[in-house]
Amino acid sequence: MAGSKWQRMVRQLIHRLKNGFSPACPWIALLGLDGSGKSSVVQQLDGTVGAAGYAGLFVLHRRPRLVYRAAAASRAGQIEHYTKPPHSPARSAVKLAAMWLDWVVGYGLQIHGRRVRGILVVADRHSLLDLQADPLRYRYGGSPRWVRLAARLSPMPEAILLLDAPTAVLQTRKQELTVEQAAELRRNYLTVVDQWNRGRSYIIDASQPLDQVVANVQQVLTEIRNSR
Repeated sequence: MAGSKWQRMVRQLIHRLKNGFSPACPWIALLGLDGSGKSSVVQQLDGTVGAAGYAGLFVLHRRPRLVYRAAAASRAGQIEHYTKPPHSPARSAVKLAAMWLDWVVGYGLQIHGRRVRGILVVADRHSLLDLQADPLRYRYGGSPRWVRLAARLSPMPEAILLLDAPTAVLQTRKQELTVEQAAELRRNYLTVVDQWNRGRSYIIDASQPLDQVVANVQQVLTEIRNSR
């Protein structure tokens, strides 16, 4: 009996050590154009992630905002950067470095500990992934190679979920972009997902009713949890 008790204690200690270095609970990024329903999905997930085996939900919007706090939208919530020119390459490089440092610090202070405790961390947008698909949102005027390098050197989500819908559907929900701009951004996001090599990637049909989209996301979260 004593030997069995010690074996259980050793196994529990090993599990805690392994979970501390490489948490069993993943974290994900939710991507998509404006109008794809990201915020609505996140609101619906709050309070339901327990059914997928998670201890709770923590949401980051675009970035941790510990190092880099610059706003990306007007008070009305509309993105103004589409009407402004990109920053210079030098200023863009500084902005990118600040974003990268924000994710490095944010992972240590906001993400890792929650993953250890079994809390699902969701990035509602992820600035280093957004930059690859939609650099003008951040007025980024530097090289795309620097963005990809920053992403490679940063703690990144283990899965990305793209809420995708036909351009015509997205235009009925949000009309801040022209049809041509929305179509180009949609292609860019699909390319980011197609080239993702740091974990799993999923494309979810966001043209469905919200409850079905949420059900699809919950199914993916359960699959991710069970696969670890």
